Amino acid sequence: MTANPTAAPQRATTEEPPMPDRGLHSPGMRDVGPAEMRRFRAVERRFLEAVEGAGYLEIRTPTIEPLHLYTAAGTLSPQALERVYSFLDWDGWSGERVVLRPDATVAAARWYSDAVRAGGAPTARVAYVAPVYRFAVEGDREVWQCGVELFGLAAAEGDSELLTLAAKFLRGLGVNDLTVDLAHAGLVRAAFAAAGLAPAQQVEAYDLMLEGDAGVTDRLAQAHPEQAASLRLLAGVDGASTGYIQNLRAAMLATVPAAAGPLDDLTRAAAALDAAAVPFRVLAATARNFEYYSGVTFRFRQGAGAEARTLIGGGRYDGLTQTLGGTSAPACGWGADLLRLAEVAS
Repeated sequence: MTANPTAAPQRATTEEPPMPDRGLHSPGMRDVGPAEMRRFRAVERRFLEAVEGAGYLEIRTPTIEPLHLYTAAGTLSPQALERVYSFLDWDGWSGERVVLRPDATVAAARWYSDAVRAGGAPTARVAYVAPVYRFAVEGDREVWQCGVELFGLAAAEGDSELLTLAAKFLRGLGVNDLTVDLAHAGLVRAAFAAAGLAPAQQVEAYDLMLEGDAGVTDRLAQAHPEQAASLRLLAGVDGASTGYIQNLRAAMLATVPAAAGPLDDLTRAAAALDAAAVPFRVLAATARNFEYYSGVTFRFRQGAGAEARTLIGGGRYDGLTQTLGGTSAPACGWGADLLRLAEVAS
């Protein structure tokens, strides 16, 4: 039987797999319509006005950055690096592994290091509005952030300044029912060091704690009975007053003398929140998953219990600029999801 040359071509019988029901959007990416953009721009303007009034000047960093900026000496945790968007920037002969900006603080610290090398002032207050890109199974993978970074001011002054600025900004948006979770990255590291853990073991134990492994402190307490009280207090107890910090001091200093500095930092941060009339909770074991934090960390949250939402998060990262090859400088900062703020602002 010969084929009919005028017959219409036949479709292949193999069916293509169905497309996910997300239209023409990439997963985790979404459009922002006019009404939401009006709220976005209103919050952006109020953010820039608030921080400029406090002396913070806006900067902008590239969307595409070299991967090694974020892998340098543990700049980001292994868990965070697994979520970056990375590709080869190919010029036809060779290429460099680059990423879509996964974190705004690291890029700002690089900017500061370059500015100081070029003769800039050792103290700098900067602000940014920029998207960051992180893989997520659910939720947004492009997150528009606003934030501030303070370089060159030590914890005694810098932490209080940032906490006060965050509280003032959120209240200016009409956000009420605020609480703050306070923590200190150096406190747990000091306890681990006193328990005899080598630096690599400290990082491993710290990462397990960040991942929510409650058993890590029990295992360490059994192996190091002299540190049991301090370790269990750090992992299993939280407090809502400066009195809790004093209890930590009484329990820890005899066996973990290096905890004195972190406890002093927490005391000053708690005093700043008291002065701003913002209630707080001290969580001695930090919940942040970025490895560069070295001191006080904090989360401003709205609501209570399972319904609470984090609006601002940040902390101190004194070693970051030196890790990136720049001059060592004390530094701290905070960031917020602009679209989330637009949802809650009055």
